Amino acid sequence: MRLGRVEATVGFFLLAAWLNYLDRSCFVPMVMLACAAHELGHYGAIRMLGGEVKRIRLTAIGAEMVLDRPLGYWQEGLSALAGPGTNLLLALACCHWRDGVTFAGLNLALALFNMLPVGRLDGGRALYCVLALLGGPKLAGGVGGWLDVLCTAAAGAAGLMLAGTRGNFTLLLVALWLLGGLFQQNNCSEW
Repeated sequence: MRLGRVEATVGFFLLAAWLNYLDRSCFVPMVMLACAAHELGHYGAIRMLGGEVKRIRLTAIGAEMVLDRPLGYWQEGLSALAGPGTNLLLALACCHWRDGVTFAGLNLALALFNMLPVGRLDGGRALYCVLALLGGPKLAGGVGGWLDVLCTAAAGAAGLMLAGTRGNFTLLLVALWLLGGLFQQNNCSEW
């Protein structure tokens, strides 16, 4: 078993350091563990389905896996669902443990966010693969494009409302990140 190269960007380290500095309740290590489990779910599924990961790149907004060759639609769809599936299993396992409720909640939130039907997220990738299998890549791209716009607009509107009423800019930043994804081409060989 060969794991290729692992890279971490400066943004990854800056964000981790900043969050760690602000963290007073040991929340950041739990978030990092939930994210690592998520990515290991993807990695394990890719390997079990015959894929080879050439490179893993850790960024401020997540991890990207570059494969040696693209997977088929059904393999990519299953691999996309493996990350949120791992988080759901961890949430279920930890929710019955008194000290594990926070970790369970983090895993549940990570799984649900990643299942949004937006192309940059696992739910969008899985939906694209299902639609491509059923109606071809043109249909999948068209439906996925509209869902990307609708979800990004909804997140932007909710983010503006939260920023204006509560002073919380988190959802607005997520919406801006999703908006940036609207201008990038969907590449099935990267995670």
